Amino acid sequence: MDHDFYKIITSTSNARMRIRLLAVSHFVDGKNRTEIANFLKVSRTSVNK
Repeated sequence: MDHDFYKIITSTSNARMRIRLLAVSHFVDGKNRTEIANFLKVSRTSVNK
């Protein structure tokens, strides 16, 4: 299953949705939740939700 997250992320104007899609994109790429939280500058708890 191949997702074009870049296309989806750039097409949405909702900032909160962009952050969520970025998190999913990094998760699919094999990053762990701590790395994703650090990259997005949010708490790990936010990534876990």
